[in-house]
Amino acid sequence: MSRQGRWISLWVVLCMAAVAGCTSQRSLSDTDADTQGAASDDGKTGVKLVQITDVPLPRDSKIDEQESFIIGGGSRWVGRLVVKVRTDAAETYSYYFNGMPRLGWTRVTAMQGKVSSLTFTNGDRVANLQITGGMGGATVTVFVSNREIEGG
Repeated sequence: MSRQGRWISLWVVLCMAAVAGCTSQRSLSDTDADTQGAASDDGKTGVKLVQITDVPLPRDSKIDEQESFIIGGGSRWVGRLVVKVRTDAAETYSYYFNGMPRLGWTRVTAMQGKVSSLTFTNGDRVANLQITGGMGGATVTVFVSNREIEGG
């Protein structure tokens, strides 16, 4: 299949998943607080996020539903998860640096700075985390995608 054909197929799948996701989403607040924190919707949109089981969320964290885009659920989701946390950027970096491997992710790269970045793999998936500090806490943006297959 040509590169253009793959992009068209991906676009169709993403559109179908977005439409299907509007009817069957569950709240993150129903997950285990030890691995998922107390993250839930912010009450502004009324939209519930699907359950995510393979990315730790600190207690008292808030999902930014306007900026998050998730397809799938459990440990097979892909997309962008944006989380607002109350801890500073350095503590948040340490939380994910140590927490992601506990959930089966292998650290590939780590860079701590004004905008920190962590990259992990888990089977055929890749997670890239960007952590930025702000007033009253930090923002964590988690991008998860499937790893590209060589020769495909």
